Amino acid sequence: MNIGIIGGGSTGLLLSTYLSRQHSVTIYVRKEDQRIKLMKDGVRLSNYPGRAYIRALLSEDLQDEDCVIICVKQVSISAIIPLLRKIRKNTPLIFLQNGMGHLDDIKELYHPIILGVIEHGAMKLEDNLVAHTGKGKINLAAYQGDEAYLHSLSKKLNHSDFPFDFKENYLRLLKEKLVINAVINPLTALFQVTNGEVMRNRYLHNMAQIICEEACAVLEMDYATRWARVEYICENTAKNRSSMFKDIMDSRKTEIEAISGYIIKKGNGFTIPYTRFLYDSMKAIEIKKGITD
Repeated sequence: MNIGIIGGGSTGLLLSTYLSRQHSVTIYVRKEDQRIKLMKDGVRLSNYPGRAYIRALLSEDLQDEDCVIICVKQVSISAIIPLLRKIRKNTPLIFLQNGMGHLDDIKELYHPIILGVIEHGAMKLEDNLVAHTGKGKINLAAYQGDEAYLHSLSKKLNHSDFPFDFKENYLRLLKEKLVINAVINPLTALFQVTNGEVMRNRYLHNMAQIICEEACAVLEMDYATRWARVEYICENTAKNRSSMFKDIMDSRKTEIEAISGYIIKKGNGFTIPYTRFLYDSMKAIEIKKGITD
């Protein structure tokens, strides 16, 4: 297939590397410097020999593809919606974002749409170099369009070295990931610790449990099941820094609005003080750092 990947961050680079082994990949990036680097030197995994040579274009030059995978962060979704409107209406779009804020943005699109969550850990080291810091799979579910067709698309993407799995309920899929993000991301960003420290530090551990309870209450999820998953993720990615922690370190706008902000919006009438504290804390840090976009 001809696959377009929008976003030159860690997720976009990771997908470009693996998917280019079976498909023709074009990555769409914001900056000309990165585009030139990718075209000249290809994209590399830090712990894997060789490199993948792919086509690289600027985002505004988005062309027709067999499918387009959107890997930009939540804060950039609204900016690329006008670009997506210009491509063929029968082109499947796959959105891989943290949080659930993008559900409002994609309502104006009429393409077949798949929503997904990525379990892999990845860290962008250079414009064309990414570290694969934790292996997992990418879970997908149909949002709109013919489900059988979208399921068949996920099978074409699936590979033993980089698995894709198709689920029946997109809302449940996103909620499960949202609980994890609501606990790990703001806690690690606020206290500037790795994921594993959330379990090792008894005070962070206690806070994490309460935040998980709050998120599960609002989203109507089973707490025991979701907390077990949070524990597993923290232990399995113990040395990793969350995406929100990295955003703060690099003075980038975080996805707090689409994560904790979404829970607060949906939790009108719920008592969720810890989630509100984390939301306010991250907003305060963004102001302190002068982060506006």
